[in-house]
Amino acid sequence: MRYMMSNLLIYGALLIICSVKTATAQSNNLSSSPYSLFGLGVPSDISVGKTNAFGKSGLALPFENSINGLNPAAYGGILSNRFLYDLGAKFETETLIEDGNEEGQVNGNFSNIAIAFPITRRSGLGITLIPFTNVGYEVLGIESSINGSSESFLANITGSGGLNDLKLNYGHSFSKKLRLGLGISYLFGKIEEEEIDLIGGSLLSIREESYYNGFRFTPGFQYDLTKNISIGGIVNLPSELDGSQTRTVAVNALEPEESESELDAFKLPLEASLGVYVRFNEKLSFTLDYKRSFWDETDQNDQIGDFVDQDFVGLGLEYTPKVKGLAYWQRINYRLGFNYDNGNLVIDGNKISNTAINFGFGLPISERNNSMLNLHYSYGQRGLVSNGLIKENYHILTFNISLEDLWFVKRKLN
Repeated sequence: MRYMMSNLLIYGALLIICSVKTATAQSNNLSSSPYSLFGLGVPSDISVGKTNAFGKSGLALPFENSINGLNPAAYGGILSNRFLYDLGAKFETETLIEDGNEEGQVNGNFSNIAIAFPITRRSGLGITLIPFTNVGYEVLGIESSINGSSESFLANITGSGGLNDLKLNYGHSFSKKLRLGLGISYLFGKIEEEEIDLIGGSLLSIREESYYNGFRFTPGFQYDLTKNISIGGIVNLPSELDGSQTRTVAVNALEPEESESELDAFKLPLEASLGVYVRFNEKLSFTLDYKRSFWDETDQNDQIGDFVDQDFVGLGLEYTPKVKGLAYWQRINYRLGFNYDNGNLVIDGNKISNTAINFGFGLPISERNNSMLNLHYSYGQRGLVSNGLIKENYHILTFNISLEDLWFVKRKLN
């Protein structure tokens, strides 16, 4: 009973951390990308646990001893009496290149929290809280003309915030080979934009706080073709996020005027993904995923660009010299990944694509269970230097503590 209570206390502490994360996620940026100016921001480029180093792939990856947050069906394979935790942090440096000029940015924050546990012999449940989009941009010294006048004014615009994904995952194993699952996401968050205009001798301040929320459903499957080969897939069903906005306007720091309004719903597209997992032997395994996002069907556009269909490919390799080796270095997981997407936004006829290579390590932190410290490094490029666009080079470092615990196990007395 005492052991069970200690686990329940840990579980309660995690829920508190979730609440703190929810409260602080809006004000601490995980990105400084200028492309977060568009839509709801740039999509989050991190996941849970070791899949970060697999180039965002792992749809067919079996649950084994770590949380797979990419496919709800994987939760049907969680072992009995297991309780898994995953806490993550992300640090990112970005270099923006435009017309031969370079500018650097650094940011970081907690990136995710996840828990998973079995609820029956054949089914499991999980809860994750992770960024869905990130917003962090700064545009300074924009010169614009005043309508009906030959004069112009200067504007500085900054944006921050983003949306979070609080997701409930359920998976059930219908046989030794087939697992089905359903993920229910509650997407919510705030995007803040502040514009400071210098018009003649007057200072105009415009602050907009936009709130979005809505649900998204993700059915998924995993099927073991053989003992060493599995396939998996998910479908992110289309959904609409309701929006509202609070707008505050002040002139020369005088008493501000505040107004509220409803925003047009933001449409998320149908996304279909398929992946394969191959275990060549006890030492080497491989993952490969493909995703198609049908943005054309949403018929949406931004003030500057249009949303278009997007293709994504990610692959990963993992090598472990000796799973149960006596030497510590033999039990380290060595990981390599690559991912590419051709972009879902067209600006002046150019697609904003994204490419990244990934490296990672899984460092065991206990000999009694499968707890592990997952380290991941990624180098990527987004955008291009053309037609006034910006090329973005970024370095990402993530730390994930993945812990495994046993529940409802009686202590043995010597």
